[in-house]
Amino acid sequence: MNDEEKAKRQAEYQRKYENKRVVKKVSFNLENEGDLLEIANNLDFSQWVKEQIRKEFLK
Repeated sequence: MNDEEKAKRQAEYQRKYENKRVVKKVSFNLENEGDLLEIANNLDFSQWVKEQIRKEFLK
């Protein structure tokens, strides 16, 4: 398998992976919520949110 075939396979894998994902956006007001943003920047925010949702709604 040459580099071009590998690149095509990788691109196809990436496309399939992205089609299975949904990205949710969260905004922070820098003036009022800067403290929250600092916390969010210092952890795996995506994983933390998922854990909180599971705790709260899948008890």
